[in-house]
Amino acid sequence: MLGSPRWARVIVAAEPAVVLAISPALLFPTPSRLLVLIALPILWMGARVATGRAVPATPLNAAIVLMLIMVAVSLYATIDLQFSLGKVAGAILGVAVYWAATRWLTTPARLRVAVGCFVLAGAALAVIGLLGTNFELLDLDAPAKLSIIARLAKHLPAVIRGVPGAADGFNPNAVAGVLVLFVPLQVGLLAVRAHEQWVGPARRPAAHVIEIVLLTITSATLLLMQSRGAWLGLLIAALAILSALNWRRAAAIGSIAAAIVLVSGRIPALQSMVNPPEFDWTNTVDQRLDLWSSGLRAIRDFPFTGMGMNVFRRVMPVQYRAAVNDGGGDISHAHNQLIQVALDLGIPGLVAYVALWLLTAALIVKVYRQSPDRIYRVTAAGLGCGLIAHFVFGITDAIPIGAKVGIFFWIALALVVGLQHVAFAASGRPEGRPLHSS
Repeated sequence: MLGSPRWARVIVAAEPAVVLAISPALLFPTPSRLLVLIALPILWMGARVATGRAVPATPLNAAIVLMLIMVAVSLYATIDLQFSLGKVAGAILGVAVYWAATRWLTTPARLRVAVGCFVLAGAALAVIGLLGTNFELLDLDAPAKLSIIARLAKHLPAVIRGVPGAADGFNPNAVAGVLVLFVPLQVGLLAVRAHEQWVGPARRPAAHVIEIVLLTITSATLLLMQSRGAWLGLLIAALAILSALNWRRAAAIGSIAAAIVLVSGRIPALQSMVNPPEFDWTNTVDQRLDLWSSGLRAIRDFPFTGMGMNVFRRVMPVQYRAAVNDGGGDISHAHNQLIQVALDLGIPGLVAYVALWLLTAALIVKVYRQSPDRIYRVTAAGLGCGLIAHFVFGITDAIPIGAKVGIFFWIALALVVGLQHVAFAASGRPEGRPLHSS
């Protein structure tokens, strides 16, 4: 890279800033705003000249390229390009952010900055979620989910409204499904007092207080979002990490949690406090199964190309009607991440998506088991638990590829890849070679 033209080196150095600058246009796209996409091939051509590769060589590239191919195919399959535009632009932005971040994450200092910014972003998202969530939008469940928390939520000011794609406010389930990416990492860093390694002695007390405040904001907002799927995801993630440390302890905690759930349903006072009397678990399960059945019928009709991104919400009420839609309203996705990916991008897109998860899991396990540095192992565990919780959430809900908040999923993947590179760089192992090397 040192022998490459200066203009190419400048382009590579500016890549994160340029991607950040064009992000608003891709998050809220219009045909005219998509002209900013011309910046991406310019960035990648400059990187090709400077480093020998247009995009960094990462373990996830094959899956990402296949996914991008299916995004292109979805443009052919969609019934309405304008309707799919937001999700297509969001998918492109997510990949651009991933490649820009992984190219930049090559040193321990940069990894510290990236992890710190990620934690701050989680708290910022929590604040935005509190101010912008429409707590009347209870995904498929008309009654309040936790009556005590519901009363608190009703007193929160509705400051943010009119955002394109969420004019009436954010869906609490979507906010919770993203916040689970942050909480385990925040807990892990606080538990090992990461600030003692990352900042100087004079700043450590303030840094410790900031860590506590950020965790409090994020976890309190997650609680107020009332998403059982997100809470279940965190519980399973916690049991997963406990199993890695001590499977007997994990089994004991899991048994206690199951017993609490069973007991709460048999004590009238406790049950009415946790769930309103009108809430019906059976009805909720039936609604999910009905919606999944509609999605699977659509996949059978469009197995290779998918229906096009964001199209299911428009076609389902007409061609694949589910009972849950009998009352009208907008069912924006199939409430299962895997089904939704297949609907948007076909079976090949689903294969690419599953490959992303499996490859990322392998990287996390490798760092957690083999890194000699405790802080890297804890960071891997925190990111891994967040992704586990996010995946579990996606079993009964979905944050579609290309959704605005889905950008944090791509950032989490970039952090995992960067962590794996940095964690092994000092040892000289192949995993630690520069990501931009050919």
